[in-house]
Amino acid sequence: MNKTRVFIYSVILILITSCATSKAVKYFKEGKTKQENFKVTLPFEIKNGWIIIPVEINNKNYNFLFDTGTPTLVSKELAKSLNLKIIDSVNVSDVFNKKQTNQYTRIESIGIGKIDFVETVALINDFNSIPMWSSLNIDGFIGSSLLQHAIWDIDFDKKQIIITDNESKLSLPEKIIENKLFIGYAGIPSIACKINGEKVWNFDVDFGYNGDLVIPFSEFEKQKENGQISDFTESKTTGSIGIYGKHDNARISYTGIINELEFGNTILKKQKVYSEQYLGRRFGLDFFKNYRVILNWNSKKIKLIEYNNSK
Repeated sequence: MNKTRVFIYSVILILITSCATSKAVKYFKEGKTKQENFKVTLPFEIKNGWIIIPVEINNKNYNFLFDTGTPTLVSKELAKSLNLKIIDSVNVSDVFNKKQTNQYTRIESIGIGKIDFVETVALINDFNSIPMWSSLNIDGFIGSSLLQHAIWDIDFDKKQIIITDNESKLSLPEKIIENKLFIGYAGIPSIACKINGEKVWNFDVDFGYNGDLVIPFSEFEKQKENGQISDFTESKTTGSIGIYGKHDNARISYTGIINELEFGNTILKKQKVYSEQYLGRRFGLDFFKNYRVILNWNSKKIKLIEYNNSK
């Protein structure tokens, strides 16, 4: 079966030299909140499958995409209009090994729901190079390099986010799904799960991917051959998009149902999954939208509260 799909791949920046990596790790640890002992609520909208939140910089309002799978980014236009100072640059490549030079800047304050995130380092990116990004009418990405400095309670039913620095301020039920977070480069979180009893590491918690659960291509093929995944369709995928543009080479992809997904303290039955050559493993928004999600970088925990109307 031949099928054309278009995906926005997460902005995963692969640094070319060890020196660049060292500087990037340092930069993306910077930042903090100006306030302490806080709890605020802000609305969000879903646009083309992504979360868009309002932010304030220099007393002006902007729209940013909420993305746990990337460092914080700003558009070239926003950087120019704010007269942001370049502090460094780095050679990076996207998931298809297309290379460019990106510049770093430091934003004095980003206001999100009346909380001021100060001294945030961001990468400057050309959003116009990707039509889907420009069509979203966004000015930047709030990434994990900023998100790691607070606790985020994302409620898809209410379309609101609670930001706090103390999880005890949240009203949580007794029954809760919980898993451990592993914090990587730029604060990007990942988790480990078992797929039909097989442990698989390093699933990105990726709110910048508007798909479902992506499992490793080799793992899907192995379980398929062993008869552990029998309900699946095979396709040819083209038209995927990396941070630096479209990638047209055809690749094999699978869509299927796995019997069991062990997610921390819970086993989820009959979980829809996707797998594609070269696409990294990740949990996307189509998975998380069935839950209220709490992300806590301090305790290194992700908590899910299932909605009554979840499928």
